[in-house]
Formats: sequence, structure tokens, C-alpha cells
Amino acid sequence: MERAFRMDYARRYAVQRRLAGASLMLIWIAFGWRDWWLLNTVDPGVLFDIGYLRLAGAVGMAVPLWLMRGPRAFDERVSVRLLCVALLSCWFAQLGLMSAYPVRWAFEEIFPEFFLIIFLIFTSFRLRAITAAWLVGLCVVAFRLAIFLWLRNHAYIPRFHGVSWVSRGNTVSLMYLAGILVCIQFELAARREFVFRRTLRAAKARVEAVSRVVIQQNERMREVVREKERFFSSAYHDIQQPLAAINLFIHSARIKLEDAHTASHDLDVIEETAGDILDMFKDIQNYSELGSYVPHLAPVDTQTVLTEVFEQYREPARSRGIEFRISERRRHPPPIESDRSLFKRALSNLVSNAIKNTSVGGVVIGWVLIGERLRIDVWDTGLGISPVHRDAIFAEYYQINNPGRDRSKGLGLGLSIVNRVVGILPKHSIRFWSVEGRGSRFSLYTPISQSAPIIVTDGQANAIYTSVLNGKYILLCDDEPTVLEGLRRLFLSAGALVDSAESMKGFEPILVDDGRVPDIIVTDIRLRDGSTGIEVAERIRRHFAWAGVLPVAFITGELVSPHALRDFAEPFVLLRKSSTPASTLAEVSRLVADRPPTEIGHVRDL
Repeated sequence: MERAFRMDYARRYAVQRRLAGASLMLIWIAFGWRDWWLLNTVDPGVLFDIGYLRLAGAVGMAVPLWLMRGPRAFDERVSVRLLCVALLSCWFAQLGLMSAYPVRWAFEEIFPEFFLIIFLIFTSFRLRAITAAWLVGLCVVAFRLAIFLWLRNHAYIPRFHGVSWVSRGNTVSLMYLAGILVCIQFELAARREFVFRRTLRAAKARVEAVSRVVIQQNERMREVVREKERFFSSAYHDIQQPLAAINLFIHSARIKLEDAHTASHDLDVIEETAGDILDMFKDIQNYSELGSYVPHLAPVDTQTVLTEVFEQYREPARSRGIEFRISERRRHPPPIESDRSLFKRALSNLVSNAIKNTSVGGVVIGWVLIGERLRIDVWDTGLGISPVHRDAIFAEYYQINNPGRDRSKGLGLGLSIVNRVVGILPKHSIRFWSVEGRGSRFSLYTPISQSAPIIVTDGQANAIYTSVLNGKYILLCDDEPTVLEGLRRLFLSAGALVDSAESMKGFEPILVDDGRVPDIIVTDIRLRDGSTGIEVAERIRRHFAWAGVLPVAFITGELVSPHALRDFAEPFVLLRKSSTPASTLAEVSRLVADRPPTEIGHVRDL
């Protein structure tokens, strides 16, 4: 510890010691000029002796100070020895000057230099206390001895030189004692600072070591999470493939068996079962997508959204034997400033949750205007929420009274999705009130919009766009044969012309013929042959580049964020295999309809 302190002490004050040595040299030279100016006219003969002494002192100081320019200044023992040599050379040269000076000026002109040298030693050279004590002590002893000899040779009154020796040496002695106290304080402060910095460095080293361990653990955790996400995405994709095929073939079979009531009933059961499973996966998909979703705020017609949600859940409520209605008011609710799809998703989840947990009574949607905010309430007469569950109902996969994990009640993501939606949308919040055994009320608070919204219902939009596909030409790609056939039948039922393939190789003969330009490309993202749907779409786009940029609809069963397609050129849309056939038709039709008619349906002139 002591060795480390000395090394640190030397390094910290190396520059200061060099500057102090340079200052001492300049002071010595300045007093040399003063000697010449003072004695040149009074006693020129003594100038030679004084000049020799000044030169000897300067050399005695300059050599050790010059040696301190290199790495020796960072070694405490070496630097202290060199400083002692320089200071002793200065001090003894000063004693010699006192003897060489004219008697009448010796004390008046030389004493100030002694005081100045002592001051520099104790303050600027930052010697440790023990070094300063013996070095300056030696100087003081030499000074008092020189004074005694000087007084004995020059005092003219008997016994007077003894009194003068005591009085003239007191000032230097007192400066010595005061300087030792100052050096002790300097050294103690330096030691405290050294210990503090050493402790701080050790603490920082421990913190950095712990931080590295935490970073490594976090990286391992992120890798585990990424591995789980990859596994979950693959499992999600593989499970959705057959479910999507079931849904598509049910849609096709229903068209063919419109008059067969028995078959229609069986199809209803199959469709309902597949729908329950798809809804569960859709909840997972929605929850995953919310992490990277950027809300698009615009005026939203509240009444239209309430009506759409009511129509969506009226039949499920009727099948459970409960009443479902919208509270009647004399006027419609004002428009709100929100993201329409997120707001509708949150409200739909609240209504779905209320219906699933109500067996007797009913569910009511209402609204209340509170200042500049609109409160939308979803009341139910269900089980209610016990106080022990109220802090956990917004957690993922948390369900009340479902120990058997009835799939018709979902996965327990409904309220957690609502909570995340409210966190994403600015100035939105959610509150709930519940009495166990009597029901609950969930309230969405949204800001009022000052602008009028454009009112177009989902049903109207789907009806408008679905007819667009009649006579349009679609290139369809999916590596799952059943899903591919189901999608082909879906688009054929809308009147479209379809060429399908499981990979890019299947489209090569079509591209060689150079026939009709497709109106849209519909493809899965993950394909079995190593290529991706993105590569297939880009290859077809390049082939028909002269006809403009072809729209692309990606239909995937993976948990892929739209942000992953940020480098793909517009126009395109990302659809899910868990979507209903009707919504798939509507989204593809909307993408085709949004493209200018001058760029589609052309046949290249050969």
C-alpha cells in the first residue's frame, strides 16, 4: 500500500515539481541580476565572488532538475534525491553569498531569499513530511551555524553576537515549524485522496465485473428468448397450415352444399371448432404484433365501431342464451381521436370477455361524455371479479374459473391485449369496477376528436372491394398443397383467374409464355425450396417491370411483423392465415382496387 502510494504521489506531482524547480531557477537568476545592479556601482570587486557563487548554485540546481525531465520524475525515491541535491545546492550557495556580501547589506538583501526558498520547499515541491523535516532541518542547522560564525567575525560589541544569533535565527526556525505542519496536512490530504481513489477504482472494477456478468446473462437470456420465438413462430406456422386449409375448404364446401342441411350442420360444427382454435392463435398474433405497432391516429366514428362490434358478437351472445345490446341514447356518441383498428380490437376483446364470462343476464355497451373525454362502458352480469384476482386480470394467460382450460374461453390474452392497446394509444386509459357474483363494468376512456370522421363500415368496405376480383388474374404461391388449393378455390369463387404453384419453379413456364400481366401476386413468405415469398414476388415483379410495380399480398402463418417488410417496395399487404376467407378476399380486393387501372390487365406486345 505504501509503495503504491509513493508511486502515485510521484506521478501526481511530477509536473508540479518540475514547474517549482523552473521557478526556483528563475528566482535565482532574477536575484543574480539584482546583485549586479546593486553592487556594480558600490563595490565592483565583490561581483566576481558573488558571480561564481551564483553560477555554482545554478549548476547545482540545474543538473538534478534536468535529470528529472525523464521517467525519473515518476519514481519517488529518485525524484526526492534529485530535489534534495538541487535544494541543498541552492541553500549552501545562499550561505556562501551571505559571507561574500558587504557586511552592511548581508542580512537585508540575503534574508528574503532564505525565506522564499523555505516557502517554495514547503509549498511547491510537495515533499513528504519526513523528507521536508530532515531536509529543511539540515538547512536550518547550517543557517544558524553560518549566522553564528558571521556574527563572531563581524560583531564589534562583546557578547552582542550571542543575542543577535538567537534573534536573527528565530524567524527561520518558526518558518520551519509552520512548514512542517503544512507538509503534514498536505501529505494527509494526499493519502486520504489516494485511498479514496483506490477504493473507488476497486468499486468500479467490481461494478464492471458484475456488469459484464449481467450483460453476459442478459445476452444468454436474449438468445433463449430468440430461440423460443423461433420455435414458437415455426410451431405457430405449422399448426396454422392445416387450420387455414380446414377453414378454406369449409368455405368451398359450403358453397357447393348450400341445399344440403345435414352437411351444412356438420360443417358448422367443424367451422366453429376451427374458428375457436384460430381465434386463440389470432390472440397470440395480435399480442405479438402490438410490441412493434405504430398507431395511426385519426377521427373515428364511435357509433359505427360500436355497431360493428355489436353485429360481430350478436350471434355468439344469442347462442349462449344471453342478451346483448347497445344502450339507447337520443343522440350518437361524438367522434374520438384514436387508431380505429386498435380501438375496435380493444372494444371487441372487452365484449368477447364479457360474453364468455356471462351465463345469465346479458351484456350492454354504453357511453358517457366526461368533459373532453368519452367513456365507453361494457357492462355484464357475469361472475364478477374477486378482489384476489383484480391485480392479475391484465396479465398474460391469466384466466378466472377456467381450470380445465376450456378452449372456447380463449388463452387468457384478451384483457392483456386491451391493456397493451391502451398503453400504445395516447390519452387512452381503462378502468374497471366489479362485484363478485353480480358482474363487472370495464370502461375505456378516449379523447374526443375535433374533426369529423369519414364513415365507412367494415361490411360496406368488404362488399365494395370483394367484387373487384371478378375477371382479375392472380398468381398464387404456397408450399402447403391443401392451403394452396383452398386459396385457389377461394379466389375462383370470387370470379378471379388463378395460376398457382408451390415454388418459383412452377411459375417459370408462365413467365416464359410472357402472357397476361398478373393483377396481383399472392404468396406465402416461408417456402420449402429455400427461397422465400419475398424473392418470388421480386422475381415476378422484375419480369413484368415494364407494366409497373405489381401489388403483392403476403399470406403467412408466422409471427412476422410488417416492420420486417420495410425494405420491400409498395404496394403490398401482410395477411394472416388465421384470417377468415371473407376478410382475406376483402384485403386482396382492396389492394387490387387501389392500383391505377392503367397499369393492370395489359398483355405485352411481342
